[in-house]
Amino acid sequence: MSDEHRSYLEFLRFCIDEQTPLPPSVHTIDWEKLYGFARRQTVEATYWSGIERLDKSGKLKLSQAAVLSWMARRKNIEKRNNNTYKRAAWVWGNFKKEGFRSCLLKGQGNALLYPNPTMRTPGDIDIWVEGGDKKVIAYIDSVYPGQKRSYHHIDFITVGKVPIEVHYRPSWMSNPIHNRRLQRWFEAHADECFSNKVEEWGFCVPTFNFNTVYLLSHIYSHLLREGVGLRHIVDYYHLLKQRGDQPLPSEQELRHLGLYKIAGGLMWVLNEVLGLDRKYLICEPNKRHGRLLLDEILHGGNFGKHDDRMLGGDSDSAIRHNMKTSLRDFRLIRYYPSECFFEPFFRMWHFYWRRSH
Repeated sequence: MSDEHRSYLEFLRFCIDEQTPLPPSVHTIDWEKLYGFARRQTVEATYWSGIERLDKSGKLKLSQAAVLSWMARRKNIEKRNNNTYKRAAWVWGNFKKEGFRSCLLKGQGNALLYPNPTMRTPGDIDIWVEGGDKKVIAYIDSVYPGQKRSYHHIDFITVGKVPIEVHYRPSWMSNPIHNRRLQRWFEAHADECFSNKVEEWGFCVPTFNFNTVYLLSHIYSHLLREGVGLRHIVDYYHLLKQRGDQPLPSEQELRHLGLYKIAGGLMWVLNEVLGLDRKYLICEPNKRHGRLLLDEILHGGNFGKHDDRMLGGDSDSAIRHNMKTSLRDFRLIRYYPSECFFEPFFRMWHFYWRRSH
């Protein structure tokens, strides 16, 4: 890790925890470069919260141009969040009218974990709808036919410039045994999510217990298939900070689901890099897997879009995408042999699944 990245991450600790003292390295930061880094990682508003504290304390003076850039971006994120919250409530309400139970996954549900629910950079709306793939796909085709579908979700309409993805499975894994176990785990915890309504915002969100596994599997999926950004990690940080006396998944449960290694890596990043107290961790930190995860974060940024290794960032064709995925499997197989071994087989199976759905 470069000194530049180290200073950015040390300052991020300060930004997410008001009890963390200001690191000495903050005085070496190039704020324009940090702004670019924050945008690549989609954590601009999180960094701005720390900059605001510095500005009020008078410990650090930014140029007027730098302040204006950060402020404009923060205002834009706040505006987009407010718009997305309204759209999310509308979508949830419409599925309810159609007789479907549902809940918001990640996105605006994760934003509610933050001290300020407009701090998180918003994306699209992901909504988990009860009923299974055949029933949900049939409904979507009846109102908006011809949408792209995959094993876990189908595209839906775009409302107010916010794309909507409808999930019939929250997430998945390539290893068929672990995937079967994960789907059963989701089904066993579905009722608690579909009834966990946040009245203030007008939609249901996953419970803490559900998110400890679901968001972990989501981070794992991104690590293996696209790339992970700091936003994913900060989401999990804020989730665990709200633990209270709620139970955590056991080591046996994580191993059963095939998530123990990634859990150890994530806990190392949260503890070692972001300073999360060990009392919040769901398992023992794993330095080897943690260093890999951190390296992937710093190289690729959000969704791996800025990764200049292995054929570059964004895919621009199906062939290029498959080549990149295969190269990623080859690079990560010594860390996650089970998932990387089964991933090409899952991809072939998925091709025929899409043709039949």
